[in-house]
Amino acid sequence: MGSLEFTSVASSTMIMALEPVFIMIGSFLLYRERSSVSAIAGLGVAIVGVVFIGWGDIGLSQDNLKGDLLSIFGTAAVAVHLMIGKKLVARMPSYLYSLIVFIIAGAVFALYNLETGIAFFDYPPKEWGIFALLAVVPTVFGHILFNWLLQYTSATTVSMNILGEPVGASILAYLLLGERLTGLQWGGGVLVLGGLACYLYVGARIATREEERQRSYAQDAQVLPENAS
Repeated sequence: MGSLEFTSVASSTMIMALEPVFIMIGSFLLYRERSSVSAIAGLGVAIVGVVFIGWGDIGLSQDNLKGDLLSIFGTAAVAVHLMIGKKLVARMPSYLYSLIVFIIAGAVFALYNLETGIAFFDYPPKEWGIFALLAVVPTVFGHILFNWLLQYTSATTVSMNILGEPVGASILAYLLLGERLTGLQWGGGVLVLGGLACYLYVGARIATREEERQRSYAQDAQVLPENAS
């Protein structure tokens, strides 16, 4: 979020969309999770779309570079969070994992506020409304939902949904902040959604084939004892 102080919404979210790449590489190195060629192609199309969204916005100034670096660090942190979460939600309920993460995050931010002298309560009603929206929308319908989904699918698949964020964020930035969208950015949005749909479709087909194979193994295991008897 600190990157938004130095660069635009489009550039920051464009870099954040590299999260599935980090997770795909990390999941392969740590857990030996493999992705199909078609899924990787869908990811590539989506990333090209993300580049289009932020292409006209990337600057070479020191502030832009600082914002880009902050966004990269944040993206890497979320990638690590999802990969760790994938393992932990197999051993505990997802809501408990989310609660632990939020308690730690709240404690860290409280210490940060104390150290830097940031106020805890002295804000106008409008700001408290924004805080409430941040608590409900990206937290409940973002982080908590993603942690729950980790129980049923891979971290890479969950993170792929992040690729839709630059589209929504750019539209909201246009409506709320007056950041104009170019034709290239609109075209990039189409590519992002198309690549995301391709990736999820391929993933669904692979999951279906895996379920069918497991059912076939189970049926074979039942037939063998009957034949033996």
